[in-house]
Amino acid sequence: MLLTLAVTSILAQGLSGDAGRWVEISAGVLDELGKTHPISADIYARGTAGVSVDRTTGDVYLLANNIGICKSSDQGKTFRLVSGNFVTGRFETGWSLNIDPSGRRLMCFTIYGAAGSGLESGKTWTASKLGHLDYGAVDWSDTGKTMLAIGHESEGKLLKSEDSGANWQPLGTGFWAVGLFDRRTLVAAVEKAPGILRSVDGSAVWTKVSDEPLAAPVMVEFKGVGYWLGEHGLLVSKDKGAHWNIVGPTPAGASLGPMFGADALHMVVGSPDGLFESKNGGKTWSKAAPLAPEIKVLKRGKYGTYGWDPIHNIFYASQMMKPAYRFAIPKG
Repeated sequence: MLLTLAVTSILAQGLSGDAGRWVEISAGVLDELGKTHPISADIYARGTAGVSVDRTTGDVYLLANNIGICKSSDQGKTFRLVSGNFVTGRFETGWSLNIDPSGRRLMCFTIYGAAGSGLESGKTWTASKLGHLDYGAVDWSDTGKTMLAIGHESEGKLLKSEDSGANWQPLGTGFWAVGLFDRRTLVAAVEKAPGILRSVDGSAVWTKVSDEPLAAPVMVEFKGVGYWLGEHGLLVSKDKGAHWNIVGPTPAGASLGPMFGADALHMVVGSPDGLFESKNGGKTWSKAAPLAPEIKVLKRGKYGTYGWDPIHNIFYASQMMKPAYRFAIPKG
């Protein structure tokens, strides 16, 4: 017990000393992995390539570029490789690493490598038959096995799997944004026209349900409600995508998130100017952290990825070819 308290105290002191600034956290795990995984000749396959957080536990999942998913359960102090050979390649877009809002499950939509899903907080893994996927959505609140994904450099090919990636079905091209309420209720956006399309029969028929232009590539479903970052504000649907309303304007250029805290009122989004927090369900926002060094947030969530641990009030950042960082929010 005394040893546990001592370790916890040391950890708390370390985070306290780092509070209010971005601190690099990936050098240790990359050096260790370098002993068994030589640095790639491909300059785009070095460093880290994406990060996300399980909001229910604070566990951090980091992609060591071209190697695999590493996990930290001590607020980014240490990481270990947990995905074996099930996940390789890299991420280039926010929500390529998609974690179940209810916790303990994740799907890795990777490009130039193997895609796969993790269960039991990364203890068990399932390989996807298809890789080279930019990003995607999972019906986390239904089967947890149905997925929609956009193929990388494929003219917006929309792909669907109903068995955790064992088999994939092409649904067409020209798409760029996706979402799932359940295995039958799909939402998406196409390049040629702004707005949201919806299907209630698994993709046979699509109906336009909103003219609002979207800003984020993936819808987030949280406790039965759909949230989607739009160009004019945060779009919310309480009837599985049949109707969408703007609850309030979002920070300029926001295209990552929302990431949720303890409930639907507390959320964070990423924008080109930093990370912004709302405590009233997206009606108003305040800046919570600046952008991490070298990490950018571009249109449609390109390149920069951010994670939020609402339990310990810590942000994480990563981008293809860059180090990963942690930002502990100062208390008070």
